[in-house]
Amino acid sequence: MGDTMRTHKTSSKKKTAAVVTAGVLGLATAGGAYAYWTTNGGGTGTASTSAGSENVFLVTGGVANAMFPGDSAQNATATVKNTASENYRIQSVTAFVTTNKDGCTGSDYKLNGTAAPSTAVTAVSLGVSPVDLAPAATTTVDFTLQFNNKAANQDACKGADVTLHYIAS
Repeated sequence: MGDTMRTHKTSSKKKTAAVVTAGVLGLATAGGAYAYWTTNGGGTGTASTSAGSENVFLVTGGVANAMFPGDSAQNATATVKNTASENYRIQSVTAFVTTNKDGCTGSDYKLNGTAAPSTAVTAVSLGVSPVDLAPAATTTVDFTLQFNNKAANQDACKGADVTLHYIAS
């Protein structure tokens, strides 16, 4: 009977030692999972920006009907298109008028109710709302064009080809 008791006590001590050892290993492993090293580092990278493009806005539009003295103002819409491969912001659209006839100038026509200028330097705003345009995107600006019925003889404007020059920026 003494041998049986000794075996049981030894077996019980071995089990307790195994459980304690497993617990210590478990805690050591768990503590190791939270350990880390700290250090510093650095480096460089490169990037560039596009040089952009000139004259990316294409502006089209005019009036459909021939104008004459006493004619009412005709509504027109100018369409601004971004022809570039990147976004651009349209800030303004101005316009002036020329003709193919000597003696017939921009002032013989009205843009938005006011005598039209004849040069880029004196071009008037058509009032576009600033907007970012993606490639191939468009925006529009509405205005009126009318023959300016002056008190003087305007025969020089008979049959004139009228050109609306747009300046977009």
